[in-house]
Amino acid sequence: MVRIKEHSAQQQRAGRPVELSSPAALSDARPGALTHVYPRRPASVGAARRRVRAQLAEGGVPRELCELAELVVSELVTNAVLRTEGSEVSCTARVYARGVRVEVRDAGPAAGMPAGHGMFLVEKVARAWGAEPEPGGRGRTVWATVGLAGPAPAGAVT
Repeated sequence: MVRIKEHSAQQQRAGRPVELSSPAALSDARPGALTHVYPRRPASVGAARRRVRAQLAEGGVPRELCELAELVVSELVTNAVLRTEGSEVSCTARVYARGVRVEVRDAGPAAGMPAGHGMFLVEKVARAWGAEPEPGGRGRTVWATVGLAGPAPAGAVT
């Protein structure tokens, strides 16, 4: 938890200089984004967290960034499991030069923002987050982006 507080303080001091929000605005995606589908049950939270952490670690993502992404996955999947309908949720992690975008799709209401204590944590550690309705009006994708404070790598798109 100390690292999370340190990261949050670094972002606040830096004025959140980077906002990784719309995937269309990011052109520096690394290959290998995988989507995994889980049954909508509490045990899926740990499974999603472990799978994303392993995927990011295998991709050479720094440990601290893996931990932040793992926390976001945990909170977004928990929110989907506890507060939505449907029989499954899916989780995707996309790696960019400046951070990681986590996306969780559920059968929740297409309108409105997700709620709960976990979203407070996401707000504290994410550079940006939001919810987008799925085509057809049933379901949504809740996303959050995390990144480490500091200058962007050479050649990164801002």
